Amino acid sequence: MPEREAIAPHEISLAVWDLASPVVAGRRATLKAGASCPSGCDLTGTRIDIYDESGARVGGGRLGPAPWPETAALYWAELDVAAPEGDGDHAWSVHASAPETLHGSATAVVSVVAVSPPEFRVTVEVSEQGSGVPLAGVELRVGRFRAATDEQGHARVEVPGGTYELCAWKLGYAMLSRTTHVAADTTIRLEVAAASEPDQPYWM
Repeated sequence: MPEREAIAPHEISLAVWDLASPVVAGRRATLKAGASCPSGCDLTGTRIDIYDESGARVGGGRLGPAPWPETAALYWAELDVAAPEGDGDHAWSVHASAPETLHGSATAVVSVVAVSPPEFRVTVEVSEQGSGVPLAGVELRVGRFRAATDEQGHARVEVPGGTYELCAWKLGYAMLSRTTHVAADTTIRLEVAAASEPDQPYWM
């Protein structure tokens, strides 16, 4: 009898999203992971394992039975992960393996920034220079911490004590940058000026 031709396994794609940046060192963090097959196969039960730089498993789980909304076949799960114990830049390896042999495996590397536990709350109030109108949707960066202002022009971040570069950017306005020292809960008021030719937000 002629030998049966081997069937190549389907390749799967792996996506990782909704990981906070930064994470707090030594605490738990969550992220979402999803996998899809270009043939639209059901990947319910696909195993996801997350490893740190040393190869230790720090979290994982299995994909659920329902695809992510507005996608045809991105099966996903929210996963609990142990954040790194120390401050700094880290990398997690996320590995997906389907429960049967029809599909191959997939791996993605995720950059992780870990910081010391927060000590103080920084409230940033942003308004338009000249008019005083509160500005919503202003992108803020306090060191490595990020936030965006609400409809009242307010944003809040919790940070360890220290000195930070505070940057604010919104399309149609000049980028604003200043240095601030945080040693207690504090409120910072910013006025941003309209710009005729705003810079692109490469700093974000």
